[in-house]
Amino acid sequence: MFAFFYSIFGFLFRILYSFINNYGLALLIFTLFFRLIIMPTNIKQQKSSATQVRMQPKLKRIREKYQDYTPQERNQKIQEETNELYQREGYNAMAGSCMPLLFQLPILWGLYGVVREPLKYVLQIPSDLLTALTNVETALISNIDKLVVKIPETAAKYPAEIQKIRDFDFTVFGIDLGAVPDFATLKSFGSASTQAKILLLIPLLSFLTSMMTSVLTQLRQKKNNPNMENAQMMGCMMLTMPLMSLWFTFQFPAGMGMYWILSNLFAFFQTLLLGHIYAPRKTIARMMVDETIYRRSYEQTKKQIAETAAND
Repeated sequence: MFAFFYSIFGFLFRILYSFINNYGLALLIFTLFFRLIIMPTNIKQQKSSATQVRMQPKLKRIREKYQDYTPQERNQKIQEETNELYQREGYNAMAGSCMPLLFQLPILWGLYGVVREPLKYVLQIPSDLLTALTNVETALISNIDKLVVKIPETAAKYPAEIQKIRDFDFTVFGIDLGAVPDFATLKSFGSASTQAKILLLIPLLSFLTSMMTSVLTQLRQKKNNPNMENAQMMGCMMLTMPLMSLWFTFQFPAGMGMYWILSNLFAFFQTLLLGHIYAPRKTIARMMVDETIYRRSYEQTKKQIAETAAND
């Protein structure tokens, strides 16, 4: 199933690269484009968050109402009234959290596969050539000329494909996004090459931008919902994602880390933008205005129907 998404996104990236002929710029546009596609789901989540804030006082009163009941009865009553409240408010907890995430997953999978394995899904290099190259060295993109001499028979079968790899420029601002950052560079930093040192910026920036986005998200949630009950869990998540991105960027070509950096930056500024446009207080105020207009329109319609019936 994953290969299906990878192939589709690889095809789209290949078309984009054919116009731009720059891997870094193509990656930037590619990431931005799909971030814009999933923005409606982020807006939906933001509105759902505002609805949650609006219902907090009502949920608190429900909990207080049954605080003297036995634990089993209390939980049952709270669940029943909470469901009734959600129904009256037109709030769907699944649609506000899980559904947008499920919509984003195929896109994230597709992006991940293309950026992680550009030779396979963008350049469409045959699998036996990729296998032969990776058996020699995993960081094959930046060492293609050194690697082909070690597999002369396989290389002789695919001269056009090898030239395609040579022509594909993976460098951005002097950084080879086809190379894999090496944690061992830290141990021998003084004698390491300039390229190896520069590559360390990718994991570092990936970690910092992920942490920056996680902190902003948690601060927003605390501001919107000061009585948040899962604050400890949120604190763990705030550290988990940045640490995972740091570890993964040492496992894959630097293009993967560059994608995460760009994605994190887009997510950060998107959070700021949506937090301003769809701030809970503003969103709640708009909801109340819409409800007032709807209620008055409904009452006016009922009045007109009653007057028409009376005249008949």
